[in-house]
Amino acid sequence: MDFNKIKENIRRVAGICGDFIIKNKRYVLAVAIFICMNLVLFLGTGDKASSNSTSEKSSSRVYKEFKENNNEALTKLISDYYVAYAAGDTDTIQTLVSPSQVSDQEVSYIKFYSQYIEEFQDIQIFTKQGLSKGSYLVSVRVNLKYNDIATAAPGLDFFYVQTQDDKLYIDNTYGSFNQNNNVVEMDTEISDLISVYIRQQDLLDKQAEVTSEYNAAIKNDSDLNTFMTISLPDAIVSWNTDYNAQLAAAAEAEAQAAEEAAKAEEEAKAKAEEEAKAAEEEANSYTGKVNSSVNVRESADKTSNKLGKLSKGDEIKIYGEEGDFYKFDYNGTKAYVTKSAVKVSTDTATEDTQETTEETTETTTTTVYNKGDKVTLSSTVNIRSKMDSSASKVAVAYAGEEVEVVMSYAEGWTKVKYKSKEGFIRTDLLK
Repeated sequence: MDFNKIKENIRRVAGICGDFIIKNKRYVLAVAIFICMNLVLFLGTGDKASSNSTSEKSSSRVYKEFKENNNEALTKLISDYYVAYAAGDTDTIQTLVSPSQVSDQEVSYIKFYSQYIEEFQDIQIFTKQGLSKGSYLVSVRVNLKYNDIATAAPGLDFFYVQTQDDKLYIDNTYGSFNQNNNVVEMDTEISDLISVYIRQQDLLDKQAEVTSEYNAAIKNDSDLNTFMTISLPDAIVSWNTDYNAQLAAAAEAEAQAAEEAAKAEEEAKAKAEEEAKAAEEEANSYTGKVNSSVNVRESADKTSNKLGKLSKGDEIKIYGEEGDFYKFDYNGTKAYVTKSAVKVSTDTATEDTQETTEETTETTTTTVYNKGDKVTLSSTVNIRSKMDSSASKVAVAYAGEEVEVVMSYAEGWTKVKYKSKEGFIRTDLLK
């Protein structure tokens, strides 16, 4: 921010605010908002006035007489705005401005500032024609009454008003807050027009008049003087600090939420993969019986930690093999036991039952089963994905469990339903 340009602009355009802002430079620089009797006095676009970009058409408009407003709709618009502002009612303000809505920063400022305002009094509206038909350059002479301070502070405010669908609205793009904080990009023609407007003698005369009234007010009321020169600037700095802290906290919270969401997604994915793996292990599991006392190990290594001991005759549920070890369920935990100490009920490579292999050539009597028949198994069997002893296993059905016949085939296989799965069992094993 070029403070020399700011001071030059203030001295030329806003004598009513100049001394206050220059004396309180640290506050202005801290918040990048120009406060004049806590009305934000529009300062215009500075250097643009001296450029050749301002059209003769724009200049001719603002040289016309500065007149007091007699447009009832405009009077109501400005009055409604000030009533809402004093109440901190930013929802209503949003309905009065367009096309650029009130920013989050300005909403925060209005809510902060309105807590000090009792009301806007003695509103006088002066206008000149804007860039297009139905638009107005509006200066408002107003007394701002603060809470618990006897004397109201005279001020001069600015609005650019336009018409849309036969309805007047305050163009917030050219509002004081946006002008001083560059929230929204402004139209060059309109900003050039405003630059010329704020330098016209009739407006400068009005500023001088308000300046005189303001100086008299703060001279005669020490409470107002203290509020305007000390209390309010300090409060603005505090608001700005708090607002920036809130922005930083919100950004940090958003980043943390994104990080937590990504972490949760990774954990969910890992859990799904783990559950899928567990389901596959469950489908391919089989039983075994311990044939001699043996230690239970933490991993497939005879030197790994000992978790416990199995006794001869104990039955275990086996989920796979690792070298010379079976991986099995031990009190809800995956553990390992040496293969030599266990006799399996089902060999995953060649057997479909504990007693009968798929290579058996012995002649057996095959029972014919019909669709819907329910068969209780007398031994543990593998359920295959197709009619082939080398096909992948869909599940393992244990002795005592029930399967439902879907269809029997001449090839010596029967399609069955087991729990929620369907697959094939050798027909001679359905007994």
